[in-house]
Amino acid sequence: MKPLKRNPIAAFTLIEIMLVIIIVVALMAVLIPNLKNALTDSKNGTAEMYITRLAGNLSMYELKNGSPPSTEQGLKALMEMPASEPRPRRWSKIEDKIELDPWGMEYRYEFPGRRNPKSFDVYSCGPDRQANTEDDLWNK
Repeated sequence: MKPLKRNPIAAFTLIEIMLVIIIVVALMAVLIPNLKNALTDSKNGTAEMYITRLAGNLSMYELKNGSPPSTEQGLKALMEMPASEPRPRRWSKIEDKIELDPWGMEYRYEFPGRRNPKSFDVYSCGPDRQANTEDDLWNK
């Protein structure tokens, strides 16, 4: 009896295919949480930078006009001259547009601030989109 000749173009075995699938699944199990954390860190960093920018622009507004805008005037006072009291002495447009935070919510503004009672607070409600929770991001 003649021995069977193997085909030189052999296919992958089931074990080889399963091994590759296991490796791919293991890599995904490690990478997906890291990508999610990186995305969260990126959003937090973006919000913190924009809050710092708004706080700087509000400080410039205060230097020009003697006081920051009232809570009612809000961040809009950086784009449009407030019609209510306290009226600014030397108003000029500082911002063209106030962006939304990375979670699609408006940044919050309070004067006097709860965290900075002698100044103002600018903050984002953070990922949960709820004010006054642990994940809020505040100006320093």
